[in-house]
Amino acid sequence: MKAPLLLLLLLVGFSMPGLAQGRDTVFAVHKLFREKRGSGEGWTATGLTATAGTAVGNPLYAAPQPNGSDVASAAVLGGVPLAVGLLQLGRYSPAREAEVLKLYAEGWGLPRDIRRKLRRRHFHHTARDHSAPQQ
Repeated sequence: MKAPLLLLLLLVGFSMPGLAQGRDTVFAVHKLFREKRGSGEGWTATGLTATAGTAVGNPLYAAPQPNGSDVASAAVLGGVPLAVGLLQLGRYSPAREAEVLKLYAEGWGLPRDIRRKLRRRHFHHTARDHSAPQQ
């Protein structure tokens, strides 16, 4: 009676989702970094576009001379999103992703900032995840 019960417990134990947790966590970290890099690229492009658009100005109206407020508005309107995008691209770079996954594979936990950013949606596999080329 003990052997079938032990076998049943082993089968149930191996079917628990916790055993695939490492692979799912690596997938979720990849997905998080890919998402954040894409967002950083968007912020950077927005900042560059806003800076160029403000610096060049409206082609239908040409101010007689650029003044200090034009330069300040170009710096604020384009500089803030540009800085946010560059910081995000640095924080979620492929090098940092490789470092985080290397430490995780060695048995260290995920860094606190990465753990706090992971959400349930990062663990879900979608058709887009399987068709996207792996980087």
